[in-house]
Amino acid sequence: MTYHQLSFWNEECVAGSYQRMTEVGTYCQEEPQAITEIEAGCHSIAKKLAIDDRIKPTSPKEAFATIKDHKDNFPHNIKCRLINPTKPEMGRVSKVILDRINTELRSQISVNQWRNTASVLDWFTGLHEKERLTFIVFDIVDFYPSITEPLLMKCLTWAKRHTRISGHEFDAVMHSRRSLLHDHEGNTWEKRDATNQFDVSMGAYDGAEVCELVGLYILQEMGKRIDVASAGLYRDDGLAVMRSSSGSHADRTRKNLIRVFQECGLKITVETNLKIVNFLDVTLNLETGSYQPYRKSNDTPVYINKSSNHPPTIVKNIPLAITRRISELSSNQDAFNKAAPAYNNALASAGYNFKIEENAGKEKAKKTRKGRSRKVIWFNPPYSMNVKTNIGARFLKLLDTHFPAGNKLHQIFNRSTVKISYSCMKNIKQIIKSHNSKIMKDATQPPQKKTCNCRQPENCPLRGNCLVDDVIYKATVAS
Repeated sequence: MTYHQLSFWNEECVAGSYQRMTEVGTYCQEEPQAITEIEAGCHSIAKKLAIDDRIKPTSPKEAFATIKDHKDNFPHNIKCRLINPTKPEMGRVSKVILDRINTELRSQISVNQWRNTASVLDWFTGLHEKERLTFIVFDIVDFYPSITEPLLMKCLTWAKRHTRISGHEFDAVMHSRRSLLHDHEGNTWEKRDATNQFDVSMGAYDGAEVCELVGLYILQEMGKRIDVASAGLYRDDGLAVMRSSSGSHADRTRKNLIRVFQECGLKITVETNLKIVNFLDVTLNLETGSYQPYRKSNDTPVYINKSSNHPPTIVKNIPLAITRRISELSSNQDAFNKAAPAYNNALASAGYNFKIEENAGKEKAKKTRKGRSRKVIWFNPPYSMNVKTNIGARFLKLLDTHFPAGNKLHQIFNRSTVKISYSCMKNIKQIIKSHNSKIMKDATQPPQKKTCNCRQPENCPLRGNCLVDDVIYKATVAS
């Protein structure tokens, strides 16, 4: 998404699009007590999993929408992407569970679920007789919000045939889908026509993993019913190849593909008989068997300035990282040279005296002997040019001083087990946003004094008042 095209003249259009999405569209208002019900269910599941002491209450945060300014007919037809930053803590548990399930499914079923551009290029490079193939490109419309409760339950039931899913894990995944939106006025919203506040919201801890699980199920169904040479899916973007054939055969394949997704309650857009496609950030060409980097027409690369207040290691490695990336996305020298000027101009604008070249940054990593993995403790102090003291050197010197070779704790605290890596300070945008959020929250919600500090408030010995000041205790001694 780009921001330079957004201006105040289209504010009414954006407001109208957001209003349609809430008042008369996908979401409707919900009673505040739903929050209490969701939290109670979360605590119950966490107790069964023996992690109730680590699950914190969900903090409500205001939902917001981003503008899809790369879509056709923008800004006359503005489309929004609704982001829900209110993340139930049970989503972290669900993410771990789903990640394990998806990993085991990928190892057991033969489907192409891509997780990055490199895996797409490996698939494309492995295709035989490319000149005799044509592409089928399909895109799932509104993938996240279109996933329904019956569809997710069907996918989990199917996954049980290939991997172990306990009842508590099943409940954790389904309960994490109970999601509510919060606006700046403190109102609570739920998804319309959904039971138990079911929603796969963008911004959830496990939203991507849910989409991957559904994608694995769909790819398995496609393999049974679609006559294509090979197909794959990355989140909501799909790509397949089929032998060059008549238009009627391609149209039948398109209809069959649409039917598979319709049975899952999903809509897709499909294009067939293509020789060249733009997929993710790469352009694939079946006629020549080549590929090259791809950028959207309104996407101009911008990098941090060389004089920016960032750790020197980050600034130093930006040009080399760009070179490696463009080189990986280019099948030959011509493709690299064609893409290089835009990135060289962006680097020059950021103050870098560096020209990306085909062989730069492509040095092979030295083969290291595989040894046992060490448990490393990381110290991440914030970096600032205003601080002249070499914090890293001072820290390592303290480590050597207080834990020398003869110290009994030297095996735990030494330069091999304790590392330092600078972190970035907040930028001006983050500072202002954080300040504004705090001011607005204090203005809309009066401060509430905390009265209990127990991990399990229901077991508080003072009935939730253990932090009350000036308590007078009375005791009766019986002899």
